[in-house]
Formats: sequence, structure tokens, C-alpha cells
Amino acid sequence: MTYQELVEELRKLYEEVDASAIEEHFAIQINIVGEAEGALYVEFADGQIEVQPFEYYDRDLIINTDFETAIDLANGDIEISDAYAEEKLSVWGDLDKAIEIYSIIFGKSEKRKKISKKDN
Repeated sequence: MTYQELVEELRKLYEEVDASAIEEHFAIQINIVGEAEGALYVEFADGQIEVQPFEYYDRDLIINTDFETAIDLANGDIEISDAYAEEKLSVWGDLDKAIEIYSIIFGKSEKRKKISKKDN
């Protein structure tokens, strides 16, 4: 996979995510190491998610990882806290806020778990 292919794949994946519950601004710079190497950012703002192939200097968090883990995060296949614990990524910045945001958008927060249990 090339860097540009990865950026396009991440854009497609994040377009499918419902971020309407995210009202605040949070930006993550993702530094991809190895295959598809490069820097990109994922920005959460006003219920939208934007992916751009640039460094983001006013970011809240930097993630260093490989392209597979970046895709798994965008798919909701792995939680940031699990990827961090499994040493699939390293971070600098507000990891707790990133965990909170990803939990909300992928429905893994305790509040959403309770709601989905009632609905089933």
C-alpha cells in the first residue's frame, strides 16, 4: 500500500463513521512508519471527521503506528487503549481524550453499551 492509497482508504473509512456526537475539536496527527510511511491527520470538529495528508501542528495527540493499525482504528476493529497496551502504537499528547472520542464514535462507551443492550 502506498501513502496516498492509505490516506484515501482512511478518508473512506472515516466518512462512514457517525461523529455527530462529537461537538468539540480534537486533532490527531498519525505518523505512519514502515509501509505507506508519512504523516497525516484526523480532525474531529462539529460532528465531522476530516482526514488530510499533512502534519497538524496544533494537534492534541500524535500517534506513531503502522498502516494496518491505523486502518484498524478507523474501522473500529481495535480500541486505542488496546493498541497502546499491545504496543501497536506509541503516543504523545492527550490519549485519554482520544480514547473517549473513539469510544463515542464506535459505540464502545458504557452509556452506548447500556442503550444497545436495552434495544436488543
